[in-house]
Amino acid sequence: MSGCVAALLPLAALGTIGKNEIDRGRAKQELVASGAIGLGMPVGSVTIGLDGDSAAGLPVPADGPAGQGGAFEIAELDLESGSADRESQNFQPLVPGASPYASFAAHALKQSARLETGEGVESVVLVPRVDIFQPETMDCEGKPLAVLIDLDGPAAAGLLKAETLYRQNGLVEALNRLHFAQISVIWLSDHPVAASGRISAILNEAGFSHSESDDFLFLDRGGEDRKQVRRWDAARNYCIVAIAGDNRADFDELYDYLLEPDGAITLNHMFDNGWFLTPPPLVEATKEMVAKPDDKEG
Repeated sequence: MSGCVAALLPLAALGTIGKNEIDRGRAKQELVASGAIGLGMPVGSVTIGLDGDSAAGLPVPADGPAGQGGAFEIAELDLESGSADRESQNFQPLVPGASPYASFAAHALKQSARLETGEGVESVVLVPRVDIFQPETMDCEGKPLAVLIDLDGPAAAGLLKAETLYRQNGLVEALNRLHFAQISVIWLSDHPVAASGRISAILNEAGFSHSESDDFLFLDRGGEDRKQVRRWDAARNYCIVAIAGDNRADFDELYDYLLEPDGAITLNHMFDNGWFLTPPPLVEATKEMVAKPDDKEG
């Protein structure tokens, strides 16, 4: 039994890429043409406000200190402040611990190192109409590296309505490392494109987006659009080497249709090896989060 199962696990290598074959400009243009929003537009290219309805990009964020993970679980982001030079690195001390995105970033960086040495790199996005018994991934030939991060949590609406959001510990540092390695970040959400201005501003305030990076926000384009279709569109232009999401359907919609969540045994090896279950990047503040410690306990 174990031998039969093992024979099913490896994904077919539909495409690998070499460093000298990558056309980043073309990939960016084609992804934007498909409906993704570029987050690295220069200053003056778009007007974005916290209550904006649309955006084609994101202004250059104000410089601020890098996030200091380590001793903090999540960081505070106050969207009510009107200061033009407000910082997004205000920390709320909660539960100490490592970043939940550390393994996700480390895996993507490992793929970048493989590319640097001329080794093959494979996508972690399954092909359309995948054969569950012989799963294959999207072609990677000639595509720049990217990761997908799902923005939607259990209470996705809170992202737009919250007065205060909290940022996952260590995520800014992880994203900085990805950007340094020229790995693009593609943010996925089921919010409509009409909310792009608001969400772009939030990503900027959180320190998640940088004008120097080819990052994108991919929202619901209307009609019969699905998040799965946007994953495929992203993977047609970029080699997606890691995906972060808070449930299995964030990796492929087939998990929405399985009677048993563990039914796709041939895909189990993808978890922590390209697919990473993580908490949402941003969560709405609650009274429990901001409660002060008991004075008696010091």
